[in-house]
Amino acid sequence: MKAARFILIVTLALLSYPVGAAYGLVVQLLRWASYVLRCDIPKLRGELYLLGVRMSSVLNATSATWLKVWLLVPTSTLAFGRYTPVSAMIGHAYRLHHLSKVGRWVRKQLEILDPGHCERAAQKHEL
Repeated sequence: MKAARFILIVTLALLSYPVGAAYGLVVQLLRWASYVLRCDIPKLRGELYLLGVRMSSVLNATSATWLKVWLLVPTSTLAFGRYTPVSAMIGHAYRLHHLSKVGRWVRKQLEILDPGHCERAAQKHEL
């Protein structure tokens, strides 16, 4: 009986991911549309920034091994996988000279969009 309940709960959790994601997307799109219609650009920019932080944090938590191989030099002892934005880890690795060629390129692209972004993110997350 416990095994059946466990399987039922795991199944329910797995089904909740796509349903929750779709629901969240619809709600978020409606919220953004209301900001656009009210010409509330500062709120829209803030929402988009938070979306980027959340996506980056999930990427860091779920793709740690791949990010380490891709963005850091092989001799680095740093590790991804914490619930912090990837840009914070990039800023920390940059300060320690642990970024690979690809990591430096990614940092450069982020710096073009927002100068000082990676270093500020590292400071904000106390890395």
